[in-house]
Amino acid sequence: MNLLVIVSDTLRRDYLGAYGAQQMHTPALDRLAEESVVFDRAHCASFPTLPCRAELFTGKFVFPYLNWGPLPRREVVLAEVLAEAGYTCTMVTDNLPLCRRRYDYERGFHSRIRIRGQWYDNFQPADHEFRWPCAPEKLRDASDGRIKQYLRNIAIRRGEEDCFAPQVIREAIHWLEQNHWRGKFFLYVDLFDPHEPWDPPSRYVELYDPAPSAEDVIYPAYGPADCYTEAEVKRIRALYAGEVTLVDRWLGQLLEALDALGRREDTVVAFLSDHGIFLGERGLMGKMGGKKESLKGWPTYCEVSRIPFMLRAPGLAPGRRRAFAHPGDLAPTLLELAGLPVPQTMRAASLVPVLRGQAQQVRDTAVSSWSLRGWSVHRPSVVRTDEWCLVFWRSGVEPELYHLPSDPQETVNVYRKHRAAARDVHRRYIQFLQASGTSWGNYLPRRWLFSLGQSSRRSLFLEEGA
Repeated sequence: MNLLVIVSDTLRRDYLGAYGAQQMHTPALDRLAEESVVFDRAHCASFPTLPCRAELFTGKFVFPYLNWGPLPRREVVLAEVLAEAGYTCTMVTDNLPLCRRRYDYERGFHSRIRIRGQWYDNFQPADHEFRWPCAPEKLRDASDGRIKQYLRNIAIRRGEEDCFAPQVIREAIHWLEQNHWRGKFFLYVDLFDPHEPWDPPSRYVELYDPAPSAEDVIYPAYGPADCYTEAEVKRIRALYAGEVTLVDRWLGQLLEALDALGRREDTVVAFLSDHGIFLGERGLMGKMGGKKESLKGWPTYCEVSRIPFMLRAPGLAPGRRRAFAHPGDLAPTLLELAGLPVPQTMRAASLVPVLRGQAQQVRDTAVSSWSLRGWSVHRPSVVRTDEWCLVFWRSGVEPELYHLPSDPQETVNVYRKHRAAARDVHRRYIQFLQASGTSWGNYLPRRWLFSLGQSSRRSLFLEEGA
């Protein structure tokens, strides 16, 4: 069984037709969804970009102990396991953080094909001319040179095929054409798009904003969205939507190439994202506070937490599933589908019983969280059950609680009315961490006080030893 895994960074689930978007143009992914098992309650877990990749590769939840940075050498990773089983493993990506020197995320892959120039990659020389797409002060990181470097990198574009997603897909197709016949393969395609900056060809943006409403703010500043006008927010959303449609079109070409090579019937195709982004919802823009709030992380509300997750496999009947799923579940799932033993280090759950209709779910709790290490005490975890969504800061900020059946968009905080429910969800959170092998010291130091008060701590915190 061959394996093709496609990750699209920062792709919001509600921007895909397959997940209910009414005005979006995403025919390729909508078609893949019709042929796949689609998880309607997939959420990011280890957040954001690099922790998610570590989770994907290790098949376990890394947010309790791993922050942004290198992949520890002690970790057992999917590509190594597959390589030992005779798979040819290749990564094709333009994801700059994934390609940092000594970060070791390419471990286990026989080859890595990297597309240069994405984000602030030091690709084009500093004296290369570029053009601002809008007033510089409207952009994130305009003063520290990152966006300038990106604009230098893209100044050499001559057409759509020079955009980053098309470059990645072309390389992936070329690799398939040259290598698909050599034996079992694991092709990992990691697209940084639609992560910002957003600058798709104008014809894609015109699908969503035909008469430009404002300048092209291709990389909005993280922070409160009220620094932008309504017209600017509309344009920002159109730029993002155009980027999603660009990604969709080229992913369609990759899937068509797989079919043309005759590998549809012996290849598992998995598609997912790592997280979403706020585009003005809740008055927020981006994924975290701006420079004045650099230690504060926003909760992974549904706009950020909900991710597309679909899997097509030979002999697997397509359909929708309501089981909770996380990116970390993919590694053990792929190994089981390939008939290989799952290492004991992979503590996430194989989704195969759900895929085959043998089980309704593999867990009753979904956790999306910033790292629990170091300064991230100021960054919350979000815990979801069938009924509730709990936002929990370890620093003692009062929690938030949302009743999902009546408030699926997580907008009405009912924590003060339902503290007993908050305690129950938090208890499940602790159980989730314990099942993942997390030391209690990583999440319940003695000095922390919970806003419920000292007398309530013992009923809320389980086995904390406080």
